[in-house]
Order: sequence, then C-alpha cells, then structure tokens
Amino acid sequence: MSINGDTNSLVGFDGAEHRTAYVFTPTSAPSEDLHQRPKKRRKVGKTPKKVLQLDEDTDSFTLAPLLNEKESPELSSLRLSLFNKYWIETETKIKLILNEANEDTLVEVTSFVKNEKSTDKVPAGFIVTGPNIASQGLLFEQLSTRLSNEVNGPVVTLRSGESSNLKALLKKLIRDVTSQKSSDEDESDNFLKQDGRKFLNYDLETVHGYVNAHGFGRVVVSFQDSEAFDSALLGDVITLFGSWLDRIPFVLLFGIATSVDLFQERLSRVATRSLHGAQFDVEQTSSILETIFLKVIAASDAPIRLGPGILSSLMERQNDHVQSVQAFVGALKYAYMCHFYANPLSIFLSLKDNSNLAALLQAEHFEAIRLLPSFQNYIEHLVEKGNLERSVSLITDDERLLQEAQTLIQGKDHAVQKVLRLMHVLVTLAAEGPGKINLYMKASAGSLKSSNNLRSIVDSIKRANLNDFLGFVTSLKDAIENGSTELNLEQWSDMEPEFYAEIVGIWEDASSLADSEAGKSIRGSYNKSLRTTVISHNVKINHERSALAKQDKEYTALVDRLIQTVQKFVDVDKLQDQFMSEIWLYDLKCPYQDAFTPKPRFAIERALSSPHEYLSCACCDPTKEGAMMSHPPTAILYKLFLEAGNLINIFDLWTAFVANLGPEYDEGDDSERQALMLFYRGLADLKLLGMIKQSRKKTDHLTKLAWKGL
Repeated sequence: MSINGDTNSLVGFDGAEHRTAYVFTPTSAPSEDLHQRPKKRRKVGKTPKKVLQLDEDTDSFTLAPLLNEKESPELSSLRLSLFNKYWIETETKIKLILNEANEDTLVEVTSFVKNEKSTDKVPAGFIVTGPNIASQGLLFEQLSTRLSNEVNGPVVTLRSGESSNLKALLKKLIRDVTSQKSSDEDESDNFLKQDGRKFLNYDLETVHGYVNAHGFGRVVVSFQDSEAFDSALLGDVITLFGSWLDRIPFVLLFGIATSVDLFQERLSRVATRSLHGAQFDVEQTSSILETIFLKVIAASDAPIRLGPGILSSLMERQNDHVQSVQAFVGALKYAYMCHFYANPLSIFLSLKDNSNLAALLQAEHFEAIRLLPSFQNYIEHLVEKGNLERSVSLITDDERLLQEAQTLIQGKDHAVQKVLRLMHVLVTLAAEGPGKINLYMKASAGSLKSSNNLRSIVDSIKRANLNDFLGFVTSLKDAIENGSTELNLEQWSDMEPEFYAEIVGIWEDASSLADSEAGKSIRGSYNKSLRTTVISHNVKINHERSALAKQDKEYTALVDRLIQTVQKFVDVDKLQDQFMSEIWLYDLKCPYQDAFTPKPRFAIERALSSPHEYLSCACCDPTKEGAMMSHPPTAILYKLFLEAGNLINIFDLWTAFVANLGPEYDEGDDSERQALMLFYRGLADLKLLGMIKQSRKKTDHLTKLAWKGL
C-alpha cells in the first residue's frame, strides 16, 4: 500500500469520536453573532386577519325569508335587528345580576388578599362554592379580573385538567405569571437567566426574578377545582410554595365544593401546617338563577315571554343535570333566536317604536295572523257576545285588523302585569316563601286557583286568630301600596281598584273588630275543639263546634270574605289565550329539546335508513328505481343489517352488498378491491356505532347488538 493511500484512508478521522466524555471549554470572548442577535419580543397589539374576516361574515349575515319565501328583505333584516336589540338588553341585565351576585364574596376575598400580612405560613382563602361545580368558572373569572385590577401582582388560575403533575403545574404557573405584563413595560427577559445560565421552564427562580424585577407585592394562585386535583400533588405544591415564601409572596385561593374540613383531610399534615387563612361562603346558584328568572324572564319589561311549557323544560334540565348559570343563559338566548328567526309575526313587537312598519307589511302577514289559534278564539268570543260586524271586519279588512293588533299588543302589558300581581299576592300571604319560579309558571298557565300554593294559604287564613288575620290583611294592603322591587312592580292600587277597595274594607272591619273586643278571645267557625272520651278502654277523639258569639260570626264572615276575594283575584286565563299572544310569547318545546336534549341514536338511525333526507341530492330520491345504489356504503350495509337476524353471515352480507352497489363493481379486480374497501369501511362504521361485533360461536358470523327503535 502506498503512502498516499494510507494518508487518504485517514481523511475525516477524529479521535474524539470514541471518547466516553467530553469537556466543554467556552471561548473567553463571546462571539459577535451573540451581540448582534436581537432579543425576542412578543407580538403585541396586532389583530389577526381571521377576526376581521369573521366580523365581515357577521355583518353580512341575514335571516332566511319566511312566509314561503315571500317575506321582503327589509322585514327579515328587521327581525334580525330586533333580536340583536332585545338580546343585548337582556344580556346586559344578566351580566349586571351576575356581577352583583358575587359582589360580597369578591369584596371579602380582595380585602383578604390585599391586607394579609406575610408570616411563616402561606396565606390561603377557602372559597366554599357549594355542590354546583359548574358555577365556579364564573366566580373565579370575576375574581381574577377584580384581583388583577386591585392587587399589585400577577393572578393565575389553575385547573386540574391542565395540571396532571408537578412539572406541568409549575410550567403553567410560570408561563401565566411571566405573561402578565402591561404593554408599556420593558420586554427584556433578564429575569429568565442568571450568570449566563437560563432557568428551566419549571424553576420558581423565574418567578422570583420576575417579582423582584417588577416590585410585585403578591402572587395570587387560584385552584379553581381544588378537590379535583390529586391529593399528593396538591400537598407537594403547598409545601413547595411554603419553602419559597421568603422570596415569593404567594397567596393561595382554593375553590371547595364540599367543606373545608373534608378538604383538609385530603391534605398531608405537612401541607396543612403550611397554610393559614379564612373561609368565604358563596351565594348558591339556585338563588342567582331565581334572581335572573325574576328580573329577566318574569320582569314586566321583558321583550318576549316564555310559556310554561318551555320554562318547565328549562328548569327540569337545570335541576336534573345541575347546569351552570351560563348554560341557562345560553338556553334562554336560543329561545330568543327561535322566536325571532322562525316567527315572521315577531316584527309586530316594533309597532310602538316603528311608525313605518304598517307600510312594510304584506298580505301574507295578515293571513298568518288569521291562522293563529288566539285569533280564532278571539273571533269565537266576539261571535258569542254578538259582535258579528266586528268579527267580520277583522276577517276581511286588513286595516281594521292592524288597528286591533296595535291596540291589543300595546295592552299585552296588562296581562303580564296581572301575572306578576298574582305572584305578589301569594308571596305576601304565604306562611313559607313559595318557589317563585314554579309560582310564575302556574300563574302564566292559569292554574293557580287549583294549586297547592293557594290551598295552603287558605288553610292558614282559616286557622288564624283575629290578630294573625289582621296581620295577613295589613301585609297585603301594604304590598299593594308599595309594590315589589324584586318583581319590578310599582304600587298597583290604581291598576286593581276593586281588589284594593275590598282589601281596604276587610282591613277596616277587622281593625274595628279588634279594637272593640280588645282582651277577648275571638275565633271563627273554622277553629275546632277536641273532645276525648274513653269507651270500653278505647280512646275516641271527636271534633265539635261550640256555639259562636256575635263577634265570632263577624270574624268568620271576614275570613270567608278575604278567601273569596283572593280566589276570585287569582282566577285568570292563561297567557296563551291572549289575542295575538304568539307574537310576544314563545312556548315551543321541540326546537329546544332537539338542541339541548338531543337523541343521537334516533338521528343516526334515521340518517342511515333515509340518507336522502340529509344529502338532498336527486340521485338518492327513494321514488326512483335503483336509488339504493347511490346511497353511502354504510347506509347500504345498515339496511341489509336490519333485514338480517341475530347472527349475520359475512359472506352472505358481502354478496348482498356487492349486488346493491351496482354493475360497475362486478367487472375487474380493481372494482372488486374497491368494493371490498367500501365493505370493510362500512363494517367498521357499524362496529364503531355499537351495532355489530364478531361472533364467538362462529368465526365467519357477526352478532347483532342493536335493533332499530329499541
């Protein structure tokens, strides 16, 4: 071998490749590239282009024309503008209620965080939210906003789903802490490194440097669903924060659904000894929901009304599934959308404010009004009273119908106010506070007269003595004269003069009777005495009525008078019976139930058995011959699946499947391979849906697991 050959064989050889360890020796002077490299800066203040495109799509959104597509574009856009107007007003009220609902808790927690002095233990606030965990999101969102504005320091909210282990939790904490910086602050990241060494992304030294660089006095860490965290993880975090307390001023907040004692039992003793703090109780979701219901749905100024049918579905879903307040608000918005998007007569709600609406109305609108059940009932009522001329004019004259609609729609507030007054009377007289939501649903359905609420009130009035009876009447009189802020009712003595005059008369008679018979016991005929007799060692208890004195008879007459007055006052028709109530009242269950309580199995079975209803293509029309060949492979297999028994032979199924695919799959190997691919894919879909599985008895058979409609 030549010398040149030996030299060439060593080209590219590096003896350091076979060393077991390397020693890094940095250069004495940093390279010029490091000096010239610009610092990384976050992009701030730039709006993504996608947002602009979404806004443009929102502005161009229009509603589909109704009335067999004869509705003018002006009226369809008016329906959309009415929805936006009324929902924005409603949403503003809801946000105000939600902000006020947790105000006391927010003030207490903020004061605790700001005034808590640093000790050798970690300050901790235990926020008891109650069993409805879904309501914690709103509270901690409000709490984060409040603390960010009033506390000198970053505020971080941690959730169990984002913190599977200690390292992931610390990464999330450090990332959120270091990202909370105002736009006018320096973007330098010197706190991320020390002596040329960059900290790890889960090292709390980063938070320490960040706090010192900005002079923060608090670092607030909120555990929203603290009971969902792993106990060991939570204990390690608390212990770690306690060891850093002399350098990082941590303040911890825990959202607790059960109790502080149960939460403490889950923690280790070391973690428990590292904490000290205070407990804060939060207003329960049920009371917040009732406030929203009374001030938004049942309020006298609500733009549209929800009928008892959809209200019962709303509350049943809320109670059975323990939904959050946000879910209830979303369902309410969906009801508004259904009313304005699908009801062409909803434009009549703007009759008060829009004087030009009469010129935009079409003949189809008046025809739709005459098809309403409330219109037909109104015409029958006029005929029974002998107003034939008026009923005929409403049927034939559009202008007369428009005038009648304007008058009665403007008078709809009287019917709504009547429902609220019924509620006000029963709430005032009830010994125990009744459920106002249930009371409103019964009042709007016209079923209060036969309800248990009225029956219990009547029984309590009958059992009352004169002083208690006078208290009932006095409280009712004061309620009428003062109104109710909770129901947004002003004094309504002028609105119900007959009822108010009767109550005042009963109050005067009861007061004079009490003054004239002071110191004497007065009872009515409903007060029964008991007599006990012993006959043959058997105890027999009899009710007996002693003779009534004159003043007792007068008091009995007052009791009967008050009961009859209240029963007559609450005997009203349901809101659906009001003329043109379909314009301002929504009570359809079907869209709501399909959207919020769907039946996925029914939808899947219908889509597979009748794909033409979803595909909307001419080739899938079931009336045409050979339409099944154009169906999706899974739909073809599903129809064959329905015709089969409990055990399905795979070869027979394959043969029938190929026969239904069409003649183009019968020729050539490629066609057969493609058909086999479609067959396997369809079987995989049916298996995924839980309809079939491999049979254990016969390897070449499938077992049927589901039957249509069962």
